[in-house]
Amino acid sequence: GGFSACCFRLLAWTGCLSAYKAVIKGRPCCFAFPWWCYMFSLIVALAKSKGCRLRLFMWENSVFGGKEHWWHGEGVWCKSWALCDQIMRSVQERKMAFGCQMAPVPDVYPPSILIFLPCGDNNSEWWAIRNMLHTFFLDMGLDQYTARVADLDAKLQENWPDIQLVDMDDPAVVQRMVSKCMFYVLFGKWITDDEAKVLTGWRSLAPIFVFPRIGQRMIFNLGVGKVKKLRRDTVQIVENYGLQDLFMQMNASLPPKYRRDPVVKLCDEIMYVTGFAGMGGTSACTETVSAFLQLKIPKECAKETINFSNYESAAAMVACYREDPVAYIKESGRVNPPVTSATSVLKEDTTIEMVGEEVTLPPGMLRQYTLSMANRDPEVFEEPDLFNPQRGDLNKALTWNGAFGMSNEADYLRICPGRNLSVSIAKAVIDRAVM
Repeated sequence: GGFSACCFRLLAWTGCLSAYKAVIKGRPCCFAFPWWCYMFSLIVALAKSKGCRLRLFMWENSVFGGKEHWWHGEGVWCKSWALCDQIMRSVQERKMAFGCQMAPVPDVYPPSILIFLPCGDNNSEWWAIRNMLHTFFLDMGLDQYTARVADLDAKLQENWPDIQLVDMDDPAVVQRMVSKCMFYVLFGKWITDDEAKVLTGWRSLAPIFVFPRIGQRMIFNLGVGKVKKLRRDTVQIVENYGLQDLFMQMNASLPPKYRRDPVVKLCDEIMYVTGFAGMGGTSACTETVSAFLQLKIPKECAKETINFSNYESAAAMVACYREDPVAYIKESGRVNPPVTSATSVLKEDTTIEMVGEEVTLPPGMLRQYTLSMANRDPEVFEEPDLFNPQRGDLNKALTWNGAFGMSNEADYLRICPGRNLSVSIAKAVIDRAVM
């Protein structure tokens, strides 16, 4: 009822206020109990949101008055397309943080993966790693890249000759298909079904990655153990195909100060990003597309925020996809992005309005830009809840950490380096079922 909802909002606001004060004061011991209570309340709030992060973000934002900023975890969050776009086009400072909280490193994340490295010039570690990924894997001008992408349909047909769209209601099927495609394009090896099953963990364990260290402790480090095993098993698949020399070449291509010793550290870091963002993110995207084609809503999606009124049947959806598969995939990602937000760091004193008051936040404070809400900004997207692959503002969607397809795409320094590959794989998998 209204009274209980009001009480819940009050408790949420006071919990966030305690978290804010704890962070500002450097997390002293006297704030330990309120902090644990706040972490527990976040888990309850996520459960109340039925595991949908967008629904959680929208509710939290409403608790703080529905303005630009609100507090969550260890930092401030923002939602407008204009501010998120500005942050994405800036030279971002980063920390070992995820979900606006310090990440459990090295328990869950390797300490030097690309998402934790601050932007820099061509002498920075961030640039060196990103350039290495492009050179060895993601250069669309490479003959091996184009040949392997073109070969995906034949590979998928051999493995799944009679796949139907309804078969993709099982997420594990989509995840195995995506994992095989991703590994093949990057390494030229079509892995076994058992190996693909291992790599589906990069998608199925997604809820564990967002838990901060204190959250991992609350579940007795069971999640940590699963992620560690996944990392070991992923590196073992690399070794199964004798790909150690490739990673030695990659390591040698780095400036001496950025080389990993031993080289397996680089392998772990690259396969983590490949698995987490590449296989996991592309699987999430493909699952959304396959569900939308059947007028279904994925489990993690806020169904009240999606309007399918332009399409009266699944057949109409399939016809729309066939007309322009890339636009359909992009629009699916706009309304249900695989990555809902990202963590940056304030580089200077920043004054914001929060709960009707001006608050000045110090340099080093975490700031989360919420691209899942930016993609629904009514100031940019006409009828933002309407699913419409023909919309003229589609390329303004920030789904891949930048405006993928806009003329100023290069301005987004941290735009996903594998965005084209992700779309190509999603298209290949869906085409197998509908074309």
